[in-house]
Amino acid sequence: MIISLTGFMGCGKSSTGRELAARLDARFIDLDGEIVVRTGRSIPDIFREGGEAAFRAVELATLRAVLDEADAAGQDTVLALGGGALTLSEARELVFSRTRSVFLRTRLETIRQRLGASDASRPLFADADALYAARAPLYAQAELTVDTDGKTPAEVAGEILKITKIMSDQR
Repeated sequence: MIISLTGFMGCGKSSTGRELAARLDARFIDLDGEIVVRTGRSIPDIFREGGEAAFRAVELATLRAVLDEADAAGQDTVLALGGGALTLSEARELVFSRTRSVFLRTRLETIRQRLGASDASRPLFADADALYAARAPLYAQAELTVDTDGKTPAEVAGEILKITKIMSDQR
């Protein structure tokens, strides 16, 4: 089983993903981190060198490769997607057809508190209001939604485990 975590930057995908993977004895993959490892370049560098379109192409190729490798290995995997991963229709198709997708819904006010006024490592954070509004409907297409405001990553991971167990029991 592959569980993918989606949501806006700063919603807790990586921290929740690590916690969830530990509880499931699963492999954890942070897609942004995987991009850095596979390309040997930082995300801000990829944006600077080729713009957002070049980054999204690399992100999609990395997503496809990670999913193929996880399927081939047959190992349970928790995948933290980048905040913009679902902006490409091909990425949405991969995520929604091949993973149990979970939207970590977080208010923008909470995200700003977590990330501060600006974050240079996040090239698109300056446009947070517009991005949040544009991406929220994409995240909402996920199979499951868990609210994260006021919760620790451990609490969010516990909710995901509870919901996925109930859903598995109903099948």
